[in-house]
Amino acid sequence: MRILVTGFEPFGGDPENASLEAVRRLAAAWAADPQPGVELATGVLPVSFADAGPALEALIAQHAPDAVLAVGEAGGRRAITPERWGVNEDLAWIPDNTGGQPLGTAIEPDGPERRGSGFDVDALVSAILAVGLPADVSDDAGRFLCNHIAYRVAGLPAPGGFVHVPAVRTRGAATVGAETDANAPAPASGVTHDGRGLTFDDLALALAAMVRAIAEGRASRPSTREAGRVDRASTVVQAGAWQVYAALLDPAALEVWLPPEGAVGRIEWGGAAVGGGFEMELRFEAPVDAKTSEDTDVSRVTFVELVPHRRVVQRVVFDSDDERFGGEMTMTWMLEPVGAATRVTVAATGVPEGVSQADHELGLGSSLAKLAAHLRP
Repeated sequence: MRILVTGFEPFGGDPENASLEAVRRLAAAWAADPQPGVELATGVLPVSFADAGPALEALIAQHAPDAVLAVGEAGGRRAITPERWGVNEDLAWIPDNTGGQPLGTAIEPDGPERRGSGFDVDALVSAILAVGLPADVSDDAGRFLCNHIAYRVAGLPAPGGFVHVPAVRTRGAATVGAETDANAPAPASGVTHDGRGLTFDDLALALAAMVRAIAEGRASRPSTREAGRVDRASTVVQAGAWQVYAALLDPAALEVWLPPEGAVGRIEWGGAAVGGGFEMELRFEAPVDAKTSEDTDVSRVTFVELVPHRRVVQRVVFDSDDERFGGEMTMTWMLEPVGAATRVTVAATGVPEGVSQADHELGLGSSLAKLAAHLRP
C-alpha cells in the first residue's frame, strides 16, 4: 500500500513549519526502518491558495497513492488533532505566502458545503493516544490553507484526510496561529505533554502511528450504507467511562451536550433505570424539516438496557403526525476505554425514513463533540 503524507512549507516569516519537520522526520525514520507492506511517499505543499491544490494534484499524479494524509500546523492547539471534515470556503484572516487573501470564496463552486474525512478520525486519535501522545478530534479546520487542503483531500478517489499538529519550534514559540484558530494566542502558546515540550520527533511518531493505522485498515471509515441502515458517529472523550456513563444519565448534562449545534434542548426526566427515560424537546434556531412543529422536535426516550460504564440502549419515538417520522428507533451508546480516555460510539437502527442519514450522522457527531467539550478537564 502506498501512502502519501504531505506537510506545508514555513509560513508568515517563521523559519520552521511543524508539519513539514514532522513529515521529514517520518520519512527518515521510515527509510531507516521500512514497514512491510507500506510504501511511504512524502511531499511539500506551498502556503498559497492559488498553488496548494495544483501542487497536491502533481504529487498524486507522481505517486498514485492508495491513501493521502495531509498535515498542517495549528498555533493555538496543544494536541494532535485529526480533522473530521473540511468546509467549502476559503476565508483568510491574513495573506498567504504569495499575498493571496480570499474572503469567503468557495473552494469548489459546485461542491458540497463540507466533506468528511476519508478516514475514521476517532481511530486515528486512538492510534496517537496509544503511543503516548496527546490527541483529540477536531471539528473545525479553520478556513485557511489547512481547511482548503482538508476539503480537497476528502474529495479524492482514494481515501484522504487531514491532521493538525501543534506549532512546535526548535527555539521559542510560533508567531502564527490565528490563521487557523481565530482565538489562538499571539505569540502561540508552548505545547507540553507530561511536563515537557513536544518535539518534532514526537510529531513524527504520531504520524507513523496514523500511517500504520491506515495501512492496517484500522482507520477505514465504517460503512453506513449497509442493508438495514445504521447511522453511526464516534469520538474519543478525555474522561473516564464512569464520567461518560454519568453524563448519559444526568438530565442537566443531557440538556447541555445532547442537542446538536443550532438547537437548544429541554428535558422532562423520568428516571435513570430500565423502563425510565426522558422526553426531550429540541428547538432549532434556523428552519429545518422539524418533526413536531415548525421549529421543534419532541422525542420520548426509554432506557432499554443499562450496563454501567459500558453501554446504554435507548428506544426513541418521535412525537409527529408525519408518517415519515413514525416507528421506533434504537440508539446504542458504547463506551470503550482508551487509556485514560473513552471512545464513545453511538449507533442508530430503525431510523425513520424521513430522517436524512447524512444529516443524522452530522447531528450525532455534533452531539458527541459537545459531550467531549462538556467533559474536557
